[in-house]
Amino acid sequence: MPKYNISINALAIQGAQRLTSKTGKDCLVIDLDASRIQRHANGKLYLNLEMSENRDGEDQYGNTHRVAEPTTKDERGQGIKTPILGNAKTFYFPSESQGQPVRQTTTAPRKAAAAAVVEETETDDIPW
Repeated sequence: MPKYNISINALAIQGAQRLTSKTGKDCLVIDLDASRIQRHANGKLYLNLEMSENRDGEDQYGNTHRVAEPTTKDERGQGIKTPILGNAKTFYFPSESQGQPVRQTTTAPRKAAAAAVVEETETDDIPW
């Protein structure tokens, strides 16, 4: 089962600001449009994000996915794109009893044609 390590730039969220409190601590303040926030019956506020695979496959930093705010139907109709907030890397855990996770590397479809051809004589104990 894949797991994802997600890293986002919180300041890229629309309406986000970095402020310093009176005590000198950094604070993140987000002035969200009402359409961007979901109020739950329990009083919690949720910000929906979408994660999708990179079109070009894995980038130079090993990221396999991008994270962004979802666009509304009106925004899509107007061709408005929300900023990319961050990236994600895919990890697979062979089993819970084994130690370190294995990061799956993917090759983009157009990069695959340029990739070196692996000889069929090469054997490997890995089943995938």
